[in-house]
Amino acid sequence: MPVRYALRVQFGPHVETAAGVAELLAACRGAEADEVLLFMAAEELNDGHETLDELREWLGVLRPYRDALVEAGLQVSLNPWITVLHCDRSRRLKPGQAWQTMVDWQGRAADAVVCPLDPGWRAYYREALRLFAAEGYRVIWVEDDVRLANHEPLDWGGCFCPLHVAEFNRRAGASATRGEIVAALLRPGQPHPWRAIWLDMWDETQTAMVAEWREVVEAGGSRLGLMSSSLEAHSIEGRRWERWWQALAGDRPPIHRPHFTGYNDMPGWNWPGSIAMLDLNRNVEPAGTEIGPEIENYPYGWAKSLRQTAAAIALAVIHGADRLNVSLYDFMGNLPSDDRTRETFLAGWKPTLDWLSDRFPPALKSHGVGIPWREDASRRVHTTSGRAWTELHVRSLGWPAWLGGFGHPFQMRASPFVNALAGTMAWTPDADELRALLSRGLLLDGPAAATLVERGYGELIGLADARFVSQDDVLYAMEETTDPDFALRSGALVTLNARPPAERLLQGRLLPGARPISRVLDPKGREVGHGVVVYENAQGGRVAVCPWNVDASPDGAGGQRNPQRAGQIAGLVSWLNRGRALGRAWGSPWLVSQFFNAGEQWRGVVWNASPDAASTIRLELPAGMDVREAVQIDAAGRRAAAAWDGATLRLAQPLHQWECVTLAN
Repeated sequence: MPVRYALRVQFGPHVETAAGVAELLAACRGAEADEVLLFMAAEELNDGHETLDELREWLGVLRPYRDALVEAGLQVSLNPWITVLHCDRSRRLKPGQAWQTMVDWQGRAADAVVCPLDPGWRAYYREALRLFAAEGYRVIWVEDDVRLANHEPLDWGGCFCPLHVAEFNRRAGASATRGEIVAALLRPGQPHPWRAIWLDMWDETQTAMVAEWREVVEAGGSRLGLMSSSLEAHSIEGRRWERWWQALAGDRPPIHRPHFTGYNDMPGWNWPGSIAMLDLNRNVEPAGTEIGPEIENYPYGWAKSLRQTAAAIALAVIHGADRLNVSLYDFMGNLPSDDRTRETFLAGWKPTLDWLSDRFPPALKSHGVGIPWREDASRRVHTTSGRAWTELHVRSLGWPAWLGGFGHPFQMRASPFVNALAGTMAWTPDADELRALLSRGLLLDGPAAATLVERGYGELIGLADARFVSQDDVLYAMEETTDPDFALRSGALVTLNARPPAERLLQGRLLPGARPISRVLDPKGREVGHGVVVYENAQGGRVAVCPWNVDASPDGAGGQRNPQRAGQIAGLVSWLNRGRALGRAWGSPWLVSQFFNAGEQWRGVVWNASPDAASTIRLELPAGMDVREAVQIDAAGRRAAAAWDGATLRLAQPLHQWECVTLAN
């Protein structure tokens, strides 16, 4: 299937129209673009919520661009930059905008970010959408600022304003204050019943609003599209994705623009997180969804390289994208001809993106260690102190960072073979789901294991009790591997000294049959605790308990990324899967593998996320997969055959950072 480029651009009233139109048409031809998303009142050209008259002026400015693009055979969509507004940035409400602003959980009110329940603002935005829909655009985009999270200067976001408090009290049959509600929602231990009522209120009022918007937009002949942010953040809002798709698209396939990578060049250790974010979105997107991930960039090569942008567009297509919403142009109206390399770059990649789209059809599903994250995680999680709204944040990217960084594939849903839980994720499976996970292979970090002990599952993970120690309690410094089946070699050492994952270590009384396969040492080499523990339980499952916290970054300060830890993780995954191959790439640091299948169709990708080039790649294929085609893709989108001898990929040229090799059976 051909991949379609959509360029995201803004030419304001200050740009001479004829010159702007000519420049945009030339850029579209040069980039082989298929669509343009025209912005209005965005970023530097935004001074808050535009009045309806100001919006009419903007639409007049955009008409010559729209008309010229349509005449040239391109599709055109409209991307209003704001709904409630991303953040204040010193903006204020304008005269006549007597709207309730957003309020955070501590009671701080924004100056310009609006509460989405305010009836005056809702009436204004419906009228704005009527104006937009009358212009004949293919899609009217709802920006991700429609979310409740991430609205500076508020702490986390909102909204906890009097309108929301009143609506909650109506639903709950209560007369509580904001402070009383927040205290109940964050109460440590079992979630208070009010939490479900509050999150339902947020989600139902938001989706009712979006459904109204869809009716307005579709009456004018356009479609409504949605940009989304992190699914973890949306979980804290109580978002139910099936409701959102129904509100957005009715019975038609939704149009979705997910976020998955950053505006700046990022280090290689973030790459598994981008993979995980796309996979999470695939789990909630209905069949037939128009998937157009946002290719986010500060549009200057000093901020983000074309090499890393190339990896992002390839990764998006591998995950089923049929459109790419490309942010390579600034919003101030600078001319595309200031830097033509962007067009050359996009056009050069188009044939390979089409080729990738054919090789990786949307029916493929990711394969690997399961990370069973769920959209209602924030409804289920138990808080510890009840002092911060972010205690409802259930992280999903911890194990992907560790596993992906050591070459192991993963999938962001439960696996029938091996799964991994980290941190507060262990609160989210129900009893039946947990029993199923514990009857397979299960990899746990320390906080997840402690949670399962608290939930009464200690007998199934090999622990009679669980506690945490710090270096103030026990002066631990190193972890020593003691079993060669779970190590690069017996006696290999990994630092635990002043590293974020090891600020606290899980220690517990081990049940009969629970076996340490590493030990914790002090600076003198004396044993001061157990390390990783493996256990076969009464359900026939295998469990590995790692004492560290995988949600604390192993990177930056370094220490946890090393051959010794890689050997240990490889041994654990193999043991948990009873020797059945799940797939893996290794041979140099930061070879990140992905595998996909649909029935007997298998595909794979190996990325080099390291600045050091790789010349040969050792590869374990998932059980049931063979390789009949291996193709190396460089940063310019050029393809070359690679050789597969059953154990090693041999490359025609070194594989540099942000390049990949694709595999097909």
